Amino acid sequence: MGRCAEYLAKFGLIFFNIIFILSGIAVLGVGIWVVVDNNVVNMQNLVEFDSNDKSLFTAACILIGFGSFVLNVSVFGFLAACCASKSKFFIVGYLVFLVIIFIGEFAGGITAAVSKGKIGDNLQGVLSKSFEKYNPGNELLPKAWDYMQTWLQCCGSEGPKDYTNITFTPTTQYVPKTCCILSKKDPEHPKPVDGTACQEQALQIQMGNAPIGETFVQTQGCYNSLEDKIKSHFGVIIGVAVGIAIIQIFGIVLSICICRGRRTSGGNGVF
Repeated sequence: MGRCAEYLAKFGLIFFNIIFILSGIAVLGVGIWVVVDNNVVNMQNLVEFDSNDKSLFTAACILIGFGSFVLNVSVFGFLAACCASKSKFFIVGYLVFLVIIFIGEFAGGITAAVSKGKIGDNLQGVLSKSFEKYNPGNELLPKAWDYMQTWLQCCGSEGPKDYTNITFTPTTQYVPKTCCILSKKDPEHPKPVDGTACQEQALQIQMGNAPIGETFVQTQGCYNSLEDKIKSHFGVIIGVAVGIAIIQIFGIVLSICICRGRRTSGGNGVF
């Protein structure tokens, strides 16, 4: 009966490792997505501006590292399941790796949760300060805003008034084209539905007047939408990290069962 339970535990461990490999790929994929997605990258550029807050990028790098580690540990897990009857070196080593990953991912999820809670405290000030150094000729900051405004369909932090003191070329331009209602939503090559009407309405808003007739400019600011987006990305990171950590409990239990089963069956050879 004990031998049968041990075989069942080994089968369960092999099945668990298949799930574990898929989870490792998921962790790795989420981390890479956060690092390479243009919208997320430019969102991070805005968050980092004048604050050096790299929490989102750091969390993504941690996920990439752990995802790669999980894939390697999964291979070790297959060896542990196949060779446990001959030596407990693999199963004990596998158990140690699982515990390390469990602690690391759980801690990472908690860290991301704490960072998520701090975003609202600093984000509005960071966005407002960015307009003090906004220069259409300086590519990084305008590009970050263009991506945000196209992605979130908004204008500035609080609205078109944020661009009041910015000088554009030509002088008949008062907001970036990405602040307009777009027929082509490309942040690098935006195409407004009516560029002239958009700029005229932006000027009216900056002068304290409401636009008349059909609206061709985005009147809502990006702050609330950007805050929600950042927190949702942190939510994905937290969910993946904590979810995988919980799944690993199953693998830890199976590993312990195999170790106990081998001890009671009197297996030879410690290592």
